[in-house]
Order: sequence, then C-alpha cells, then structure tokens
Amino acid sequence: MPPSAAIPILSEEELASMLVEAAELSALDPRRGPLPAILDTGFIRTGLEDQLKRGKLPASVWSAQEGSLRLFMEYDTLIETDEKLPKFAAQLGVTVPELRRILNRDWLPNIEVVRLPPAVRELDPRALLVRDRDADDFPAAALASLLSPCLLLTHDKDFGALGVRTRHQGRDGVLAVIDIKVGEVRLQAVIAVPALPFRAAGAAMNWATEKIGPAAWVILGLVVAGGIYWYLQQPAERRDNIKKAAASVGTHVMNQYGTVAGDVHQARVTLRASMVPRPEARTSASAILRELALSSESLSAAQLAELLDPSVRLPVAAIRAFLRENDATVHQVRRGGFVLGKRYQLTS
Repeated sequence: MPPSAAIPILSEEELASMLVEAAELSALDPRRGPLPAILDTGFIRTGLEDQLKRGKLPASVWSAQEGSLRLFMEYDTLIETDEKLPKFAAQLGVTVPELRRILNRDWLPNIEVVRLPPAVRELDPRALLVRDRDADDFPAAALASLLSPCLLLTHDKDFGALGVRTRHQGRDGVLAVIDIKVGEVRLQAVIAVPALPFRAAGAAMNWATEKIGPAAWVILGLVVAGGIYWYLQQPAERRDNIKKAAASVGTHVMNQYGTVAGDVHQARVTLRASMVPRPEARTSASAILRELALSSESLSAAQLAELLDPSVRLPVAAIRAFLRENDATVHQVRRGGFVLGKRYQLTS
C-alpha cells in the first residue's frame, strides 16, 4: 500500500449503517432467494412490445418464473395499465383483448399485486418527492420505497428520488440478476470438472469397500504406490513433461475460474447500482412488508417478530394488529399466516 493511502476510521454510526446495508443486500443475493422487483406501467408496455416482436417472455417475467425475481405491482399501477391498454394496442398494432390475454396468461400469474393504504404510501419521503413530479408514479414509488433495497422496473426518470438515473437501469438490474445466476452455475462447473475423477474414485472405493471390505484400501494403496514408482522410473525429460502438462491444466482451470468470478463480481456491482437504496430510517410497517416480500412462505406475527431488526421490532400483538388492519395489503393464506399481495386477472 502506498504511504499516502490511509485506512479510513469509521464512526460507530457509519459502521452500523454499513452492517445494516450489508445484511439487507445479502438477502438480495440470488443464491438466497428471489429479489423483489416492482413493475411500473411503462415497463410493462415495453415488455409487451418485446414479447410481441420476439415471441418469448421478457427477461423480467422469465426471471420471475424460474425464481430469480419476485415481481410486485401496486394495485393502482395495475388499474393504470388496464386503462392504458387501448393506447398500447394502437401503438403495437394488436387488439386490446389480445394484450389482456397475454397479461392474464403470461404476466399476472407471476405478479403479486399489493394494495397500499394512503397512510402507508406516505411513510417514505422519497415516494412523496416522486408524487410531486408525477402523481401517476406515486403508487409504484411508494411500494418500491417500502420494499427497498429492491429493483424498480421503470423507464421513467421521474423516479430520481429513488435512485433511478437512466432509462435502462431496471433492465440492467434484471440482466445482472441473470448474469449472476449463470455465472454461479459456471463457477460450480469450473470447480466440479477437475474434481470429477476424484469423485468417481471415491464412488468406486465406496462400492469396493462394500463388496470386499477394508482390503479395498490396501489395493488402493498399492495402486498409488505403483503410480509413484512408475513416475520415478521415467526419464527426467518425461517427468518434466508430465509436470508441465499438469501445471498447464491447473493454470487453465484457474484462469477460467478467475474470468467467470470477475464476470459475477461485475454483475453484482451492476445489480447494486441498479437497485433502489434502502431508506435512511426504516419504519416498523416498512420492515414488516419487506420481510413478507422476501419470504417464500407465509409468515405469522410471531415469525415476523423474530425476523425484524430490534430497532423496528414490535410486540407480537402489535404486529398481528397491523396485519389484520391492512388486510387489503397482506393476505392470510393459512391460520395466522400472511403473505404480501395477491394475484389478479384483468377482466374486459
């Protein structure tokens, strides 16, 4: 490290903030479960156009189907989308019933629709800044701010208060999620291929041990000793060639691993830059909704109390009261078990 490069000393508040952010971002790791992503009307229009042109699902819907994303939409955003279908149909050269059929068949089965009450919408001041710019964007902004850090799938830079800086930021986030998942699979493959002979040998030894008992290990020892003896009996030049070949294989594997690991790291950087940042001060209501958004199963009030950070934790009775008071936002799918949002279908 150069002499001028000093290690910064963080205050307790800065360190605590970094630890909270790291904990929340770790929950957005695709290896740990689907990432919350909030849909805006304009993004749906672009996705429908892409689907009609290419004949395949947009990356966002496909990612929700295969489990990398969990798509959410505010109820008023869904209503706005339905009201704009005649405009979209005219622009895309199809009929309104056809667009509605595509949404009902391909999109809405993968989207949780959340109906936020007015008081809950106003909990995060960032959403109010978006409302001041465009009232139509307020529902999506409110939901994104409550569930942040998350992806906000929009092309509208009126969401600047939530960290949206470019038209394609949401799309870049979706593609980064896909790249991370593909990269993780490739990393596992790079690690697994050199290990295949050892796994095969291990399986063979287990089989041999079952058949002939401990004598199998004696035989293995003799084989290994024979291999070592054979290697030592080779001319010096041949031994050097064997070493070079082994080193070449190891170098290739390490280069492959480094390349893929670099791609995954870059995708993670892109994903983090594409997300709506967490709120400066999270409310208890926001924390409850976020835990429900991250969970793949319904949660009870007691389970939520265990998951909530101590700074926003409420008594179980208070959490239960909040869930029941907001039955249009959260839904009880089993006795005492709640989920965020529900599925809708558009009607003509």
